[in-house]
Amino acid sequence: MSTQVCPWCDTEIVWDEVLGPEEECPHCLNELNAYRSLSVDLEIDEDDKKLRRMEAEENGTAGEDNKGWSNFGWDEDNMQWGSPDKLKLQESADKLIHHQVDVPECSHCREYMLLAGQETVSGSSFEPHVHEGMRQPLLTAPFKLDVYVCTSCFHVQRMLNHTGREAMTVKLQEMNESEANNEKV
Repeated sequence: MSTQVCPWCDTEIVWDEVLGPEEECPHCLNELNAYRSLSVDLEIDEDDKKLRRMEAEENGTAGEDNKGWSNFGWDEDNMQWGSPDKLKLQESADKLIHHQVDVPECSHCREYMLLAGQETVSGSSFEPHVHEGMRQPLLTAPFKLDVYVCTSCFHVQRMLNHTGREAMTVKLQEMNESEANNEKV
């Protein structure tokens, strides 16, 4: 009896040597041959580079620009974690983010954002809106906004801080209770 592992669902498949290997996984029904499978080497060997150069010379393509990602205008320096310094920067940011209460996701690149500080909104720079059916605005100045910065694309995002959210929630609950009392009358 021989075994193989399904690359799709990681199920170990035991097959009889007389009947031969399975063509599809009995668990997820995906094909088990190399069709739709891709192997990517993350590290390039010096021997592999020499072999590719020799093959290119034999094929007559040695002078052509054959740099892989550089064909797209990208190089290793511009890749997200292309250098050890960039990786250390991200590890430092991740440690700080790990201790945050709120960890919003950047709307541009979907990376987690780092709390950079707070911004106070004063009465002169904020004009509250009173919704129909309410006696008072949901938010009154002064209030504070938490300012978050994405460590990947440096996009800045502001969010009402915890105290402001609680105050707004209380006002919404009061509005809901007053509507319920008006309906009873």
